[in-house]
Amino acid sequence: MKRSHALLPALLCHLLPMLQAEPVQVAVLPAKIVPEQATTLHLENGIISHLADATGRLEAGATIAVLNEERTAQDREEMELKVAREEMRLRDELRKLHNQRSKVEFFLKLSPRERQYANRLGAEDMPPTPESLNDIDSRMELLQREMNSTPRLMRQEFERNHAKLTLKMPFAGRLQYHFTLPRDPAAPFEFHNLPGRPFASVCDDSAFYITINLSKAELTQLPEQNFSVSVSLPEGKVLTGQYARRSVEKNSSSGGDMLVYYFRVPEADKEIAYSMLGSNAKARLVYDAGENVQYVSKLELISHPEAADCENWEQLIQRLYPSHDLILIGERNIIIRPRKN
Repeated sequence: MKRSHALLPALLCHLLPMLQAEPVQVAVLPAKIVPEQATTLHLENGIISHLADATGRLEAGATIAVLNEERTAQDREEMELKVAREEMRLRDELRKLHNQRSKVEFFLKLSPRERQYANRLGAEDMPPTPESLNDIDSRMELLQREMNSTPRLMRQEFERNHAKLTLKMPFAGRLQYHFTLPRDPAAPFEFHNLPGRPFASVCDDSAFYITINLSKAELTQLPEQNFSVSVSLPEGKVLTGQYARRSVEKNSSSGGDMLVYYFRVPEADKEIAYSMLGSNAKARLVYDAGENVQYVSKLELISHPEAADCENWEQLIQRLYPSHDLILIGERNIIIRPRKN
């Protein structure tokens, strides 16, 4: 049977010590260090040239590597020969139509008697009518358009098909190769890679974030801007992050959705964050409830006689602090706020 106590709630409230209002740790969660954006790049096996120096920062559009440059030059020469042959063929067809048009035009200017003799000159291959003359003009116009567009389209198709042989930075940032560099990276070398293995990875180092996955509804309902995180480093150092954004993302393990919070790392700690990319970390999630709140120690609450009659923290807070609202249950403290009248 639950025990009853005669002490008034107001008296109980004064008996329990109130901690100073400051950010409180609410959880320790698995965390990742991620850049602003990142991607992996793939390249087929072959002869690599113009390999970029990965020791510094590269601008967007900078060349990372060129595959089979000599073969591409040969393919380009063959393509230009095809363009020249196609241009010559189109000119020949256009010349024939010019001649054919001249014959039909000449035939249409003859008298009926003169046309009998003109048939022997070969004009009979095209009916000598005004309509046929219009058809010839349309065909000549079409051929002229082909002559203007065909070389351009052939060159565009060539560049599109060979563009994948030149890797470029998709955005400004840092580059990491996924293979052992040759002794002389500036010289062409033969590249062999395992199927599916990336050639390199690129990260946008304009900003770095500490990310955590939050699933507790009581936390996700709180104002996001009041959260911050910290990751402990060797020698007593700490990597901190202030709330930047949150997004619903796919869980790579379960395939379901998860709510990910992003905390931006200060500019001064970007190098530390870059060195931690891909590593697993533990982040302390801290919540700042703002002004007009009070922090109550869980140890003090659980040691109070009233705790024996309560099934959870909510009931205990309601009994000891009837004029307060429960804001958050932390790991060591509970945050409450005086209720507005």
